Amino acid sequence: MAAPDPTMPDPALSDPEFAELVDYFRAQLPDRVRALESCAAADDLPGLRRLAHQLKGAAPGFGFPEVGSAARRLEDALTHPAGPNPARAELESLIILCRSHFTDADRAA
Repeated sequence: MAAPDPTMPDPALSDPEFAELVDYFRAQLPDRVRALESCAAADDLPGLRRLAHQLKGAAPGFGFPEVGSAARRLEDALTHPAGPNPARAELESLIILCRSHFTDADRAA
C-alpha cells in the first residue's frame, strides 16, 4: 500500500460531515481553555494533566494535530517536571494555540 501523498489535500477536509466535527471541536475550545485556566489558577495539576491528556487524544482526530502536540508537551511537562514551574510555558503555548482557532464570536465573548 502506497503512502498518502502529503502534497494532496486530505480527502476528509472536503467531507461535509467532517467539517461539522471540526466546527464542533472548535466550538468546544473556549470551554477547554477556561477549564485549563481554572485548573492552573487552582494549582490543580492532576486536573491540568487530565485536560492535556484529553486534548492530546482528541485534537488530531478533529484535524488539529498541532493542538494535540502542544497538549502532549504539557502532559509530559506535568508528568515529568523539571524545575519549580515546568509546565507554565507549555500551558501558555497550548492556550495561545487553542485561542488561535477560536471563531470571531468566541474572541468577542
